[in-house]
Amino acid sequence: MDGISEAQTLKRGAAGFYSLLGQSIAMIAPLGAVAATLTGAAQFARGSLPLAYIISIFGVLVWINTPYQFSSKINGAGGFYTFNARGVGPRYGLVIGYMMWFSYFMVITNSILFTSGVFIPGTIAYFLHINIGTYTWIPIMTAFIAILTVIAYLGIKPSLAYSFTASAIEIALLIVTSVVIIVELGPRNSVAPFTPAPAGGFAPVAVGMVLAIFSMSGSSAVVTLGEEAQQPRRNIRRALLISFLITGVVFVLTSYALTVGWGISKMSKFYQSSVPGLIVADRFLGLPFTVVLFAFIVNSLFAGSLAPLNTSSRMLFSMSRDGLGPSVFARVHPVHKTPYVSIITLAAVGYIVSLVTGLIMGPSNGFLYLISASSVALFIGHILSNVGLGITFRKAGEMSLAKHVILPAIATAILLVAMFYSLYPPVFPVDYSIITAVVFIAISTVAIAIYARNHQDRIRRAGLTDVLVQEQIYGEK
Repeated sequence: MDGISEAQTLKRGAAGFYSLLGQSIAMIAPLGAVAATLTGAAQFARGSLPLAYIISIFGVLVWINTPYQFSSKINGAGGFYTFNARGVGPRYGLVIGYMMWFSYFMVITNSILFTSGVFIPGTIAYFLHINIGTYTWIPIMTAFIAILTVIAYLGIKPSLAYSFTASAIEIALLIVTSVVIIVELGPRNSVAPFTPAPAGGFAPVAVGMVLAIFSMSGSSAVVTLGEEAQQPRRNIRRALLISFLITGVVFVLTSYALTVGWGISKMSKFYQSSVPGLIVADRFLGLPFTVVLFAFIVNSLFAGSLAPLNTSSRMLFSMSRDGLGPSVFARVHPVHKTPYVSIITLAAVGYIVSLVTGLIMGPSNGFLYLISASSVALFIGHILSNVGLGITFRKAGEMSLAKHVILPAIATAILLVAMFYSLYPPVFPVDYSIITAVVFIAISTVAIAIYARNHQDRIRRAGLTDVLVQEQIYGEK
């Protein structure tokens, strides 16, 4: 298409279905989620944790409906930015674009800090009774982000090949671990975890369900690979749906195995342990297997950091290519065909943010601060996109009441409940997280409004390049 040179585009056809599936699952980071988010869900659902995950499957289904429906019409490196900019309007899309970019960027920061400053030191302290030192997490995090950056810089193919392999191994390890625990327990297995009784009623199960939904919600980040995907309209939707099905089943199985393995009546102490999943694995499968599991949990957290680096760099690239961000971020590497300036910059800034946060608040509180700030932006961005979905399809004259209104409304209700239970009451450091996210959203919204008023011709280009590239891919006029 006129006006778009090869030097301005990412590598076409680099991501097949399995690569996209790997990216979807890697963003969820199943083993990492078991180490972090599943443990948080257990704090509320307790012995009814599997029930919370069964119910959450329906919550995730309505959560991914919005990117699933959008992807049937619009694809591109901008993801939610492009969806809303072309479907609803440029300003609306740009506000959501920077909001979702902020969320994915903050996932990088919280993930590398959690891995280096919380999970690795905690595991070593529990199993080896060794305190590795107050600041040892800094060189660990430095090595972590350096390797991430190199893989992302070298091209989407190596990144996705790694993500798919890591995801397949994670799923296999979770299934093996769960099956061994269940088989060894034999007659001590129970249907009680699938009832609200162990939690003391349905209310705590509902709260646990919200966190369970969040642990499985990362697959929507795959939409930013629309420019590099083979048959994006088909394969991105398939990756979204199949990653949801795989991780949903595995999380239900794993949550049940860990619940009965720990002890249904003892689940009130599950959350209090630093590494409960590894403790249960050690009890049933032995230390050698637990060491392997530990290594792949770290690997899962690594893949779960690489995925948002790929996602956030492409969103920044897309907005900048449209002239709505610093032009330097629109540069594409001539050999690797990656948005290399965006990748390097975001990795460097992410490292600095994680380092400063960890030094000021400590790694544990720093992690909670960063992940909560990410959650606020993510929830608001998804809520606005749910609204945008109905507007987009109404404009196109293709609106379905169920798919484009009712399901997004249900997803919005779930997100509002999630925001309430995740962020209220706003105690330290969550209170600072809310302030940080709200300030960023407010400043970016005001800046976009001012820019749009002064540069109406430029603001109209929001999401346009992604659409033109899509037309090239499909040979459309």
